[in-house]
Amino acid sequence: MSDPLAQYRKKPAGVLVEPPPPQGPDEYVAFDAKGKLERLSIRQAKEEWRTPGYGYLLDIAHDGPYGTNFALYYSFMMIVLVEGRNLQPLIMALQMGTAEFIQEYDSDRWAMPKDGTAPFIESIKVVVEQGGPPMSVKNKGGKEKQPGLGLH
Repeated sequence: MSDPLAQYRKKPAGVLVEPPPPQGPDEYVAFDAKGKLERLSIRQAKEEWRTPGYGYLLDIAHDGPYGTNFALYYSFMMIVLVEGRNLQPLIMALQMGTAEFIQEYDSDRWAMPKDGTAPFIESIKVVVEQGGPPMSVKNKGGKEKQPGLGLH
């Protein structure tokens, strides 16, 4: 039985790495993995692309063996929500810091992939909360209490 994640594992020095099967430029792929990387490119179909550093990634929440969704939590108030299918190899590459990019499927650019077992990203949603959570707090009277330096 072959190991489906073998191409993403580190190889000892001197071992030749078998390249993955070639993907045509017009063929959709959900992600690509290489050696240990500094940044992850997040490619949304209809929005701007982002490239946060792996050093800011705090947590990866996923649905385990189902491989249908995961969330990336970054230290600068950014959350990336990903939905799709067969995402287990992608999640493993993210955990190892070897995923070069993740890419949302865009029907305007690519034909639907024929391989139903390959990772497929249906949607990527990036949520950024500028400046962190809201700071105002309501007191018992229903009035908003403004944040301040109150030390007691």
